[in-house]
Amino acid sequence: MRHAWLLAALAACDAASSDPGLDTVLSIPNAQFRPGPFPQDTGGPTALSLATRHPNILIETVNERANAYLEPAARAAVFGIEGYDGAWIVPAGPPDFSAPGLPTANVVLGVRAAIEPGPFTLIVAAANAEGAYGAPATAPLVADEEPEPAGELAIRLVWDGEADLDLHVIDALGGEVYAEKPNSMPPPVPGMPVDPTDYLKFGILDHDGNKACRRDGRPRETVAWTMAPPEGEYVVRVDARSMCGSPGQSWAVMAYRNGELIGGARGFAAPADVRGDSADPLGEHGPGAGVLALRFSL
Repeated sequence: MRHAWLLAALAACDAASSDPGLDTVLSIPNAQFRPGPFPQDTGGPTALSLATRHPNILIETVNERANAYLEPAARAAVFGIEGYDGAWIVPAGPPDFSAPGLPTANVVLGVRAAIEPGPFTLIVAAANAEGAYGAPATAPLVADEEPEPAGELAIRLVWDGEADLDLHVIDALGGEVYAEKPNSMPPPVPGMPVDPTDYLKFGILDHDGNKACRRDGRPRETVAWTMAPPEGEYVVRVDARSMCGSPGQSWAVMAYRNGELIGGARGFAAPADVRGDSADPLGEHGPGAGVLALRFSL
């Protein structure tokens, strides 16, 4: 009863409504929906930390656990996503053994199809009994339209539009994978025998998304190593091959090591990013083309 009273009080002073929040990107069952922008810091208790069980969430599922630690004066917490309106209020729970004396906020959450695939930021703030919120805590996550790609190393470019974008990956040995060279295997040495299975040891591009402005149902491209990738630095670039009549295109890149997210980035391609003469099959879309999206080392 005390929790119900507290949520009702916060809802009354904080513009919550009877709206069930079915149109929001974030879903938290058994929580009180709070419409509008995420609450500002008004001097309430601080949210000390926020963590999730996994680095990525499959869109249209509600099974990811998030845990927050709050300052002692906290009586409730509100969860949201940076850049999106709508949040969810839950009562603060008792401390656990790992942080005695600190209230907790534990929820099971999911994201709906309205969210843009790729990296996003989960955010939580704490509130006291008077409804004053404090400084928030955040956690990075990735929204996936499908399970993370298989492979010891996999790098995926996703977008949702008409544009023809190309993923370029330069591996630690200097080999580059992209649409016109879908394997990072170096050229064979003249006169030396070639093992027909050698190509499996290198990075392989799965396909050319939206090639020649022919729209895929879900445009994306993935470069994956099914065997141990070489150690060293990797460079990921995104090339706007053609806008295909689109005024602009948002994109996201994610890198996975054995199914675990190790890096991600977002970007935007504009018509000015398209280079080269359309009469030239490659134009300026060969090796090294595109804008830098991600750089990491293994």
